[in-house]
This record gives sequence, structure tokens and C-alpha cells, in this order.
Amino acid sequence: MREYLKSPAAQLLSKSGALKEHLSGFSERLEQQLMAEEVTNAIAAKEVLICEAGTGTGKTLGYLAPIFLSSKKSIVSTATKALQDQLYHRDIPVLNNSISSPKSIALLKGRQNYLCIYRMNKSFGDPRLDTPSQLLLGHTSEWAGQTVTGDLDELKILEDGSNIRPFITSTAENCLGADCPAFSDCHVVKARKEATAADVVVVNHHLLFADIELKESGFAELLPDADIVVLDEAHKVPDVASLFFSRSISARQISMFCQDCKQAVQKEAPDMVVLTSELERLEQCQRSLRARIKSKNARLTWEAQRTNVGLNQKVGDVGNLLRMVSEQLEIAEERGIELANCYERAINLKERWTVFENDATPDHVHWIELAKHNFTFFDTPINVAKEFSSLVEKSDTSWIMTSATLAVKGDFSYFKDYLGLQTAKECFLESPFDYKEQALLYLPGLEVAPNDSDYEKRLVEAALPVLEASKGRAFILFTSYRSLNATAAIMRDLNQYPLLVQGEAPRNQILKSFYSTPNAVLLGTSSFWEGVDVRGQQLSLVIIDKLPFMPPTDPVIEARINRLAEKGENAFEKIQIPHAVTVLKQGAGRLIRDCNDRGVLMIADNRIETRGYGEIFLRSLPAMRLTNDVEDVQIFFDS
Repeated sequence: MREYLKSPAAQLLSKSGALKEHLSGFSERLEQQLMAEEVTNAIAAKEVLICEAGTGTGKTLGYLAPIFLSSKKSIVSTATKALQDQLYHRDIPVLNNSISSPKSIALLKGRQNYLCIYRMNKSFGDPRLDTPSQLLLGHTSEWAGQTVTGDLDELKILEDGSNIRPFITSTAENCLGADCPAFSDCHVVKARKEATAADVVVVNHHLLFADIELKESGFAELLPDADIVVLDEAHKVPDVASLFFSRSISARQISMFCQDCKQAVQKEAPDMVVLTSELERLEQCQRSLRARIKSKNARLTWEAQRTNVGLNQKVGDVGNLLRMVSEQLEIAEERGIELANCYERAINLKERWTVFENDATPDHVHWIELAKHNFTFFDTPINVAKEFSSLVEKSDTSWIMTSATLAVKGDFSYFKDYLGLQTAKECFLESPFDYKEQALLYLPGLEVAPNDSDYEKRLVEAALPVLEASKGRAFILFTSYRSLNATAAIMRDLNQYPLLVQGEAPRNQILKSFYSTPNAVLLGTSSFWEGVDVRGQQLSLVIIDKLPFMPPTDPVIEARINRLAEKGENAFEKIQIPHAVTVLKQGAGRLIRDCNDRGVLMIADNRIETRGYGEIFLRSLPAMRLTNDVEDVQIFFDS
């Protein structure tokens, strides 16, 4: 086998390669070298490669080594900004120091992550910002005089959800472009120029697809054309692709548009009182529209709401007001750059709103996402395979898609079908970890169904002896906030270990507390199922409450299920099981993160043993010893 590994990338990753001199704790991994070989071949042939690389493979260096030893321009896209930063600041420098001709690297984030100097300066004294916000704005201004990049992640006092963020950043809609008075100092422009000049650009999936959307619309591109595109954490791509191949419009967009327009009118056309009045009417109308949408669900099908006559009337009223405002702005656009920008935004909003005034096309679904004071309309393709495969096929580019969770029982059909990549080359690399020695799978066999009103109580009863055996040091992962909160309420009185509950503090703070608190038990939902790397004894137990099936009432999922049913196909087998397997593998993957880790995975949901499809889940997990006896858990931790 090793004779096969002849590529320079595989050699770089070998025990005789240069990397070992620059990477602390380096160890040769055959799986990593095999991956480098496959990526090298895919780059040379300009192929699409789908590669599942199990936890511990070292997939990051497995795809980076071929890229850095090629002469090609590359984009590396990750699922989150945190992973971007990890790549840029930790992984890439190590590799770059190991090669004779280092690459130039650029880190590029979405424009909402960069300070907009013009909008910041405009916001001082804005009546929408209270005194604490104005003070924070002052601190931001001080930092603005020191920063080189304008990356808001540098400003540690600014939280992601801070209410001043919309006032100090720009969007594609409200950016004034070259007409901006601060254009020469624009941090977004500087970041793009760096990206254009760099050999390797590190982005995230949302930015990559936003750029794809801009290119398809004929606007200037954010990112340079690349010879290689790597999609790391590729299991997230279907959801991101579905989002960006959608059309959407939100109440918040309309509200911000109205507020910006009123400011522009006051500054550049104060005599246009009719326009100001119509903008205020538009704001009020979208607020009353939100009040008419009555639902406990966060996501709901729009067609089901169309029976509400009053709601339909409000939708029509918003559309009419957008058209009236557009006509007024067309008259005003020559009176200033901000009014000209507002006119362009009005045209865009009007066109998008018109989509939702009409019925969805047969291949799309109209749906709404609700928040407390916001709603977003979406027009989403039921299947993104056509759009995504077309994008891949017409690009003269090597596409590398990798993750630890892409296959179901070693089969990539679900992922390939979703994205229309039936002809893509496959590579499946199992984890090098010894799961049979390092891990134990415990199935307690709860005698209640997951939808039973008593389920959380029974879950806690089964979990407590396991927590006692592990001495805490656990994640309990939930499929819903409802189950999380119900379980937390029960455990507060019974659990002897420090309890950290998602929602009671920011995610990063909770994770920091878990790292530093001996014997802690963390209760988390979706965001803790992946992207969390806790090595060593601090995390020795992962408990999963239920098999993570998608809710069939989700509008897009429901539309996909109905479409398959029309074709006589089994949607549960083709969509719901594969998706749930992928998510379960992510959650289970939190347990063993290093060759010295040991721990227990407990899956409480009895359907994994009582239903025929349970075997699919079990065979998709790493090969661990399995037990139904809690005494075996105690023995495992005592050994």
C-alpha cells in the first residue's frame, strides 16, 4: 500500500517528510496519506471528489498538502467562522512553513464581519441607539483608529448579537460602493483585494454561496476564480445550498430599508414629505402583517396561510406600498447617493415581494420563518440538485468535498443525490482510532416511546447511574429545546454534578465553563452536536436523547416528502433516515477526539433496537462494543 503513495503530498505527510519538523506531536497516518493521494489525483484530473474521512484521519492536512504543493489558485471553505480562523491561524501556517515555496494566504469573511467606517460615523447621535449603545459605538470608534483589518472579531467587547452591529456594518443592499465617501478606507474592499492576490483564500460556506449568487446575478464577484474549491465540513453544504438557491425577504430588511430611506430623505430631500409618510406606512404595515401570522411553529408553509383573508390583504398592502415608495424614489434618486442607493434597494425588495404575492412554481415551495419581531419569506427549490450540479459542471474547477459524516453505511447516495453529483469520485476512509478499545456503546432500552410525556423523566433515570459511573464529564445532546429544558428542570434537583445548560449563557462561555469545571455536565442542542473538540478525560460520556429525525412538518422537508411520494418513492428511507444518520454520527463524534480518549456513548432512544431501520444507524457508527447492561458501563470506567 505504501508503495502506492508516491505523490509529493503523501510524502510530505510521511514520517520522512518535512511536516514533522514543524508540527508538534506529529505522527504518520496512513489514512491521511491516502486522502492526500486521492485529492492530488482529483486536482490533476479536475474531478469532483467526495471523501468521508473519519475522526482522527487528519483530513485538514490531508487536503491542504496537495493544494499547497500545486501551482493552482484555491478556495478553502469551512462551515463556520471559527473553523475559518482555526485554518488560517493554526493549520495553514504549519503547512506553509513545511514547504519550499510558501503560498500567500488570505482570510475573507462576509461583509457583516467588517467595520463600515461610513455607517459607523453616521450612527453617532442616532435616536435608535440608547446610551449604552452609543458608549459602545464610542469604543468601536477608538478601535477603528487602530485596526488594520476591520475584522469585528478583534473587538472582543462586541458580541455577535449586539444591537449596534447593523449600524457599523454594511449589507450588499445598503453599501454605496465606489460612491461611498469612505471607499478608499473600506475594509471589505481591502479584504477582497487581498483575496484576489492570494494563492489560497479561506472562506466559509455562506460567503462562498453568496458569491455564487452574485456571479449568477451578473454582479461583481466577491471571490476570485479558483482552480480548486475545497468544501470542508461538506455535510453542511446541502442546507447552505438550499438557502442560497432560495429567494427571500424579511421584515427586518424592510424595516432597515425604511429607516435608512427616512434618514436619506431628511439629509438629501427634506421637502419630500409624501415619501417620508409612505415609508412610515410601509413600516407600520409590515409590523401589522407579522401580528396577523398566528403560529407556534417557527417554520410554516405559506400556502397554508393564504386562507387568511386579512393576512392576504396585508401582503397586498405591503406590495402596493413598496411600489409607491419605488416610484417616489425614482424621482428622488438624482438628489443624492444615499437616495440613489435606496431606489436600487426598493426595486430589489419590490421584485422579491412580488414572488410571494403569487403562488409558488411547481418546483418551489413558499414558506415563512418566524421570530419574535421578525418574519422571513422564502421561495426555495424543492430540489437543489439541478442548480448545484450545473454550477459544478460549468466550472473548470476541481471540487473536493470532505467531512467525517457524509456516508450512510459507507454509501454516499444521499449526499450525491441531494447535490446532483452522481458521477463524483468517492473516497471512504475509516477513523484510525481503536473504537473497540476506546469506546463503549450503551443502549439502555427505555420502555417508553420518544414522544411519551414521561420520556424526559425516564431519560434522567437511565442517565443518572451512567453519570455517576463517569463522574459527570458529560455532554447530553438533545434534538429539541423543549426536551432540553424539560430534562434540565428534572436534573437540577437530582444531579450531583455542575450543570451547564444551553441558553443560560452564550455558547462560547458555556464551553469555556465546561473546559474549566471538573465533572461538569453540559446540556446542549443542535450547535453542540458538531464543531466541538473536547480532548482528554474532561469529556468521557456523550448521551443522545433521541434519533435526530427531521420534523416532517418542516415546509421544505414536507415538500420534498410529497414530491417523492408522487413518484412512488419512500421518503423516509431516501431522506429522513440518511439525514438522521448523518446528524447522529456528528453527535457521536464528540466522544473520541484523540487516540488516548476513552468514553461511553449512550443512545436513549429505543427505536435504534426495536425498529428495522435501527440497524442502519448502528452500522453507520464506528465499530464499538455494545451493551444493554449499565454494569458494563461501570466496569468500563473502573478499568
